[in-house]
Amino acid sequence: MKELTKNKIRTVKKIFKNNTSNKFLRECMEIIGNEDRFLILNLLNNKPCLLSEIEKSLNRNQPSISHHVRILEKHSFIHSSKKGKFKEYSISREKFIKLLNIWNQWFYVV
Repeated sequence: MKELTKNKIRTVKKIFKNNTSNKFLRECMEIIGNEDRFLILNLLNNKPCLLSEIEKSLNRNQPSISHHVRILEKHSFIHSSKKGKFKEYSISREKFIKLLNIWNQWFYVV
């Protein structure tokens, strides 16, 4: 593996700071870097779930799960649909496709 020189590091930082795709990447990493949100995404990657199912699976209380679900939904990592009087949450494949494409572009620069 190539050793990163100080010039290469400066160049990467400059590109990373000024690029909107990289801003998107930083924000995504911050959001999914939280352990609870990561676990929720991992659970929803297997199948759509109701809030109560997420609570039981992760052994967390409702206010905590609701908080993290709202953040994930606000940033389009998950979406909800009505299932009777409840909401069923599922992962947003489109968001992750975009994230992976930007990740690959970033990784190529490094």
